[in-house]
Amino acid sequence: MRIESFSEGVAFWQDSNRLTVLLLVPFYSFWPRYETKRAGCPIGLELIASELVAQGFNVIFIDACMAAYEQLTPQPDGTVRYGLTDDQLRNVLARFNPVVAGITSLFSNQHGNVEAVAQIVRQVYPKAIIIEGGGHATGDVNEVLKSQNVDMVVRKEGLVTFPALCLSVEQGKSWRNLTDELGVSFKNEAGRIVENLDRPFLPNFDGLAERKLEIPLHPMYNTPEHTGGSRFPKEGRFATMIFRVGCGFSCTFCLIWKLAGRVRGYGLVRFRQEVVRLKAAGVTQIIIEDDMFFDDIPLALAVAEILKEYDMAWFEEGGLSMFKFMNPGVPGLTYKQILDKLVETGCYRFYLAIESANKQSLKKSHKPHINTEVDLAEEIVRYAAYKGIQAVGGFMLGFKTDGGHEESLEDMETTVALAYRLKLAGLAYVMLFIVTAIPGTELYRYLKSIFPHLDLRTSHERSAFPVGGLTPTELTERRLQWMAYVNSKGCMEIAQRSKNWGL
Repeated sequence: MRIESFSEGVAFWQDSNRLTVLLLVPFYSFWPRYETKRAGCPIGLELIASELVAQGFNVIFIDACMAAYEQLTPQPDGTVRYGLTDDQLRNVLARFNPVVAGITSLFSNQHGNVEAVAQIVRQVYPKAIIIEGGGHATGDVNEVLKSQNVDMVVRKEGLVTFPALCLSVEQGKSWRNLTDELGVSFKNEAGRIVENLDRPFLPNFDGLAERKLEIPLHPMYNTPEHTGGSRFPKEGRFATMIFRVGCGFSCTFCLIWKLAGRVRGYGLVRFRQEVVRLKAAGVTQIIIEDDMFFDDIPLALAVAEILKEYDMAWFEEGGLSMFKFMNPGVPGLTYKQILDKLVETGCYRFYLAIESANKQSLKKSHKPHINTEVDLAEEIVRYAAYKGIQAVGGFMLGFKTDGGHEESLEDMETTVALAYRLKLAGLAYVMLFIVTAIPGTELYRYLKSIFPHLDLRTSHERSAFPVGGLTPTELTERRLQWMAYVNSKGCMEIAQRSKNWGL
C-alpha cells in the first residue's frame, strides 16, 4: 500500500482494480457575534476510512475544515467560513477521480455548507455517486435527498453500511438510483425516495479494523488547543478516542439514542491495544469522545487506569452527567472516590452536563432531574475544583416540550443563577446552550408542527423559535449577556482564541 499525505488529508492507494472512495469533511461557518468556532478530528469518518482500507479499497480522506482552520472567509449571509474556499477545494478534488464520494453531515446548522460541498463534488466528479451520512443526514433524510447533488444517505451505523455499500457498488449490485443495502435511503430513477430497512447495530466494536493512524495523527490535527480548550501537556501531541457510543436514555431533544443505539463499543483489551499504538506514535494525551462515558462507572474507571498505565493525560469531552456523580449506581461508591480516581489517572478536564435548574423541564424531556439538587451539585463542583480538575459546566435554556411545557424568562434566569452559583463554587467555565431542535428528534417533530415556517436548524448558541415571551433574536442576545455575567466580560473572545471553552 502506498500512503500519500498532503496538506488537506491522506490517500491510501492499494489496487488500481479496486474501487476508489473519497471521504470528505465539509468546511464550516459560524456567526462571530454568537457562536464559537470549533472543529477537530472527525473520529467517525476516520473509523470508516480504516474499515475501507482494511477491505482493500483505495481511500482518499480530505478535511476541508481543519485543512485551513485559521482561514476565515466572510459569507454573504453574515457568517464567516473557516476552512478551504470553493476554489481551494476544487483544486484538491481535481487531483483524484473517485467512484464514490462520502460527505459527513453531522450538524444541522451546517447543512448549507454540506450542500455547497456536495455541489462542488458534483461539478468536479459528475459521474460519482455522492452519499451523505452522519447525525444530520440521518435525522433529515428527506430534506437532504431533495438536493440534486446527493444520491444516497447512509443512516445510523455507517461503520458497517458505508463499506458494504461501496462493495455493492464495486460488484455492480448497487448504483446511483438503486441499492438493497440496509440502512440506506436513495432516490430511484423516478425521483422517489426509497428508504431501506435499518441495519442492526453492531453489538460491539472489537471486530472493527485497526485505526489508520495517518489520519488522527495528521499535522492539521496537531494544534495547541483541542475541541475542549487548551491542551494540558504541551509536549507530544493528542489524539481522539472512543470507548463506547450510544445512550441508555431517550431524551426528546437528543438524537444519540436513535443514531447510535444503546451503549456499546470496545472491550478493555481492544481499547488497550489502541492506546499502545498511539503511545508508540508519540501521543501524550487523549480526548475521550464517548456519548455516555459514565454509563458503567467501574468500566469507565478501568479505562482511566489504562490511560494512567501509559502515562496519558486525558480529557473527557462527550460529557460526564452530574446525575451520575450524584447517584453512581454502584453501592458504596461516592462522587469523591470517582473524582479522586479521575485525578489519579491523569484526567485534567471534563465537560459536566448539569443542564437545568428546572425539574419540570428535565422531566418533560425524559431526562433525569436529580441535577436540580443544588446543594449536592455545589459540593461536587467544589470538590472537583479542590482536586484540580477543570470542570466545564453545560446548561440548557429555553425548553419548550410536547404537552405544553414552556420555560418562562424566570425559569431561564433560575438556571443562569445556578450556573453563576456553581461558577463561584469552582466551575472553570460555563457554557449556556439554547435548546435546539435537531431533525430526527421528538422535539423537532413537535416544534415543526407548531412552527412549520421556521428554519429550526440552528446551533446551540442561536435560538430558532420563540420561548418564554422572547423572540429568537432576544433570547440569543440574552444568552450573550448571561454568558458575560456568569463567566466575565469578554468570555466569548477568550473562547474563540482557545478554540472553544475559554480555557
